[in-house]
Amino acid sequence: MALDKPNKDPNTPFRAMPDQSTDYRIVVLGSAGVGKTNCVLRFVNGQFRENYIPTVEDTYRQVVSCNKQITTLQITDTTGTHQFPAMQRLSIQKGHAFMLLYSITSKPTLEELKPIYDQIREIKADQQCDTPILLMGCKSDEAACREVTENLGKQLASYWSCAWIETSAKTNSNIREAFQELLKLDKKRQFNFNVDQDGHLLEENGGTPTPSSPALHGNKRITTTNSSSSATTNSGSNQNITETTTAGAVITRPTTPVLHGNKTNRPSTTSSLNTKKSSRTSPDTSSNRSSARKCLIM
Repeated sequence: MALDKPNKDPNTPFRAMPDQSTDYRIVVLGSAGVGKTNCVLRFVNGQFRENYIPTVEDTYRQVVSCNKQITTLQITDTTGTHQFPAMQRLSIQKGHAFMLLYSITSKPTLEELKPIYDQIREIKADQQCDTPILLMGCKSDEAACREVTENLGKQLASYWSCAWIETSAKTNSNIREAFQELLKLDKKRQFNFNVDQDGHLLEENGGTPTPSSPALHGNKRITTTNSSSSATTNSGSNQNITETTTAGAVITRPTTPVLHGNKTNRPSTTSSLNTKKSSRTSPDTSSNRSSARKCLIM
């Protein structure tokens, strides 16, 4: 008895299955030696390397909750050199969110981020307002050697209409807050880091872990506190919110997304014009009333 053969046309071209992965890809970009690898290692498993080892490209994974579904953060640590432009472009194409890192001890590392930012805007041109970008100043523990002031970092973040924060992987300062802030910029998804090593969601609130429920951070259990924010408006063309957490993290984020190239968003002058008009008309109104009263008396 002959077995039925599947009806398969050899001339039919092979079609690759669509990418149905639910992973969320974060791409870490910046010059060599700014601390990209240490920031990722500190976040994923709490490690810090004293010796510098150049990176070609590595991918790290962290289990989180996204829209109350277990998902995996794929964090791509890119090379800091310009030897692999095609690899960097491919990482940007696949990425959902981006961290642009510079060292506060080296001003050129901040200036070298501009072509990277422009490339992100070029590749993600169809979703400019929806692309989460965080500008991160590294090595805040070396403040004595600072070349990039906080104001300069905030001004560039305001110009690029992205979030900003300073961190230190060595002292584990604001590392977790940086990743939390980046994921907050994605308005389509709600992330929760409160997931244990078996992939079970510890809390259903979808927010920052409370002090009573410590979160598993890699292989370490870290207790975090709720953040209290004080909103202020920075001077400049774009309005930003500066948020200070109880852990001491200073975070700057745009209040509303601004399209790339819209560099002159001037505040509305309608309210000021109305104020001027009312101030001009008020004396006339009072004089008319006084004259009317005189007529009645006479």
